[in-house]
Amino acid sequence: MAGNNGEDLAYYQELIRKLMDGSITSSERQQLENWYNKGLEDPVHIPAAFVAGEEEQEKRLLEQIRNKAGLPAGRRVAMWSNRGWWAAAALVVIAGTAFLLYRGGGNGAKKGPAPIVQDVQAPRSNRATITLADGSQLVLDSMANGTTASQAHAQLVKLGGGQVAYKDAAPGPGTGEPVYNTLNNPRGSQVVTIALADGSRVWLNAGSSLTYPVVFNGKKRSVELKGEGYFEVAKHAGQQFVVTARGVQTEVLGTHFNINAYEEEADTKITLLEGAVQVQLPGAAQKGPHILRPGEQASVTAAGKLTTTRPELEQVTAWKQGDFYFSGADIETVMRQAARWYDLEVEYRGKVTGTLSGDVSRSVNASELFHMLELTGRVGFEIQGRKVIVIPK
Repeated sequence: MAGNNGEDLAYYQELIRKLMDGSITSSERQQLENWYNKGLEDPVHIPAAFVAGEEEQEKRLLEQIRNKAGLPAGRRVAMWSNRGWWAAAALVVIAGTAFLLYRGGGNGAKKGPAPIVQDVQAPRSNRATITLADGSQLVLDSMANGTTASQAHAQLVKLGGGQVAYKDAAPGPGTGEPVYNTLNNPRGSQVVTIALADGSRVWLNAGSSLTYPVVFNGKKRSVELKGEGYFEVAKHAGQQFVVTARGVQTEVLGTHFNINAYEEEADTKITLLEGAVQVQLPGAAQKGPHILRPGEQASVTAAGKLTTTRPELEQVTAWKQGDFYFSGADIETVMRQAARWYDLEVEYRGKVTGTLSGDVSRSVNASELFHMLELTGRVGFEIQGRKVIVIPK
């Protein structure tokens, strides 16, 4: 690392650039947070290496942000205002698991919008339902723990903490026509976890559904996903596991991967964390399957074009860990995630530009998330019942 203030400045400016374009590593981001928190403990630290001669102004800015965010006095906050080539504003809330940065130009900090009066709570319960083969529907929250239904030779068991499981009384590939159930996790509902009859586990994000057989027959274990799911597939030799989402098939024997296949998103994204998967495009869009390796993500357009990248895995699986995590995301992408989680209708009053990077706990109310976004000085919000209005600044 750098050895004097001038070299320190260049080093941390490079980390800020990486933060802005989403290429920063977890280790580098921790260095950046530590550097700014050191500046809060030692007021000379930030001005000496970053904005020399503006100690009092910087301290006032930090205090203004703390007041605007309604943060306790003991919570650490740091702020980058729009200066020079990097033109960025950032809010770091270490104790509150929030780290936000907005990049979109502008000349200096703007006056913050009026406080949001109305509010929408983060999901406090699980509103998931299971549709059985006969069309009857079970509401997860109203089900008592224990066995709730028997189909084919499998039992549906309600567990605690928004989890359900299928217990196969005769494990192993069976015969006959499969019996299907559908687990639907609506918008505004906590994440639900299901253990399938083969031992595989699936986490379903809000606004998602999974259709699956209660027991797996034949040489393929086939399920259909709408929305977003994280899969931990149990290995069964000779019985491939296949997930179909928006016409794209992901084929595995046993591995961990995430699929984002919301209809409102431009691309279907398959991200591999462990093992290997084959991605097969529908029809004649592409000859032969595409092999993914750990850390890779396949993005498939509606036209069937596939590209491979190596995303930040923490961002991909943040929803499963209970967080929002944005890395170079535009405001519309952020708002689509918020809309699904809080079950909101989003209205835009003009075009909002720029990108956002950061992480915020999904346990916060909608107003807290929107207040943090407002601190960028680039966007404001009004909540009207279940509608949120996004207002460019």
